[in-house]
Amino acid sequence: MIFTRLKLGVRTGLIVGAAALTVGPLMVGGSIAASATPKSASSVTIGVSEMLTGANEYYGQAALKGVQLATQYLNAHGGILGHHVVLSVADDASLSDQAVDIVRGYAQNSSIPLAIAPTYQPNFEAACSVASSTGLPIIGAQSAPLTKSQNPKGQCFVDTSDLNTQIAAALKTLKTDFKVKSIALLYDSTNAYVSEFDGVIANLVKKAGLKLTNNLAVTTGLTSYGSQITSLLQSKPDVIVPNMVTADAARFMQQARAESVKGMFADLISELTNSDIYSLSSGAAKGLFAATPQSVGVPSFAAFIKLYTARYGAPQDPTYSGFGYDAMMLAASAMEKAGTVTNRKAITAALSKLSGFSGSITYKNMGSGAFLTTTVYYVTLTKSGYKPAKL
Repeated sequence: MIFTRLKLGVRTGLIVGAAALTVGPLMVGGSIAASATPKSASSVTIGVSEMLTGANEYYGQAALKGVQLATQYLNAHGGILGHHVVLSVADDASLSDQAVDIVRGYAQNSSIPLAIAPTYQPNFEAACSVASSTGLPIIGAQSAPLTKSQNPKGQCFVDTSDLNTQIAAALKTLKTDFKVKSIALLYDSTNAYVSEFDGVIANLVKKAGLKLTNNLAVTTGLTSYGSQITSLLQSKPDVIVPNMVTADAARFMQQARAESVKGMFADLISELTNSDIYSLSSGAAKGLFAATPQSVGVPSFAAFIKLYTARYGAPQDPTYSGFGYDAMMLAASAMEKAGTVTNRKAITAALSKLSGFSGSITYKNMGSGAFLTTTVYYVTLTKSGYKPAKL
């Protein structure tokens, strides 16, 4: 079953309808509120800083659900080394200063051995600076890997896609299976994560032998995409890649289709896998092609979806929920390997030495804190959600 490779020292298998999740102190705006649920002497508290409000809340809420689901599963199976898992959840609202304050608070609390850190890239990078100076290991769900200079002490880890591999593979598939010849890029210049990958995608488009017709910058929350749509009507690309947050991409696609923009919409970096984008775009996103490291054809991921559905209903964004789930299970696996739920140094060392990891999907430790999944699948959006793409 899904968790047999974790070796958590508890019985394995899929549990549906497990015991309710215990959530510890809720941190709001960087300050810790009193907990309604007292911790037992045999509990371990894991910090969670996510973007639960603001422009990126789609991703933060999805990641948190995955973390909570993994916590529920762990507690139903004996916890971590016999310790009941408690979460201290914080809303960083996509603000780096707030994320820094939250992670610093976790670092100063000796009862918190590790934190699931912000998904949003600028917040994660800022949080890593605190982790590096305090010795608190952090794990980012779907954050991009950091450079040595950004992660000098090796305290910061990610579980994510190998996006260079994913982008290149997706472009090859578009060219070979869909006979695509030209691609237009739109990217949110105020979003560090997508801005970082805009240049990567542009270079890979050219390397794939495809024509890059447009590379257009937009800003978060833009209400009208008139000038961008005019450019697209003139260049007539075969594929349009809107690298924006879900709500903005939905608004753009709705406006583009209303102005008779043709061409396939595509998501190359798993940014738009929230199926709500169909309704948010009033159906304009139908047929959106997405590259993803996840597939219901993979037994471990199918088991995760079953577990998720039993608790929350059908997942709207399995990508970020899956990565949140895996971040929590990665933390548990490291603590089990280290034989401790208190020693931050030992837990960090265990994370560094794990050769690989299997949660909802399987990762390879690429070093420098990066746990990457390199298998790529393709899906297309329908009214009832994403389905495997017909290649």
